Amino acid sequence: MRKFSKSLKFAIQGLFEVFTTQRNFKIQTTFALLAFILAIILNLDESQILWISLAIFMVLILETINTLVEKMMDLMHPEYNAIVGIIKDLGAAAVLIAATFSIVVAAVIFGGKMFNWPPKYGIIIGILFILFIIIGSILKKGRDNNG
Repeated sequence: MRKFSKSLKFAIQGLFEVFTTQRNFKIQTTFALLAFILAIILNLDESQILWISLAIFMVLILETINTLVEKMMDLMHPEYNAIVGIIKDLGAAAVLIAATFSIVVAAVIFGGKMFNWPPKYGIIIGILFILFIIIGSILKKGRDNNG
């Protein structure tokens, strides 16, 4: 039991660290709380609550892992390193993919419940979000190549 309580203590310290130092984690936690409150207000069924929970916890888990990767890279390579930059970008990309998934889930479930949206609206929102990312990446690459 002593080992478990120590492990729990360290895990709570890690959560405190990510919450107090990472602005995005605070924002994501706020949206998570709002989503759970809305789920209660809208009286979502078991399946809907599980989908909302999956989406929320995927984002929070990946944001925590992204923070871990960034801190490890900074510790290993305090000076600028292009490969480290790519590694950090990949961690951020994982969070962005999970966030896109959570937006689609929210649009399907909350949109359906509050505005009687058909599920395809969630897919359309997901497609638009992905297109926005692709177009933004292409435009950024064009600017980077032109100086």
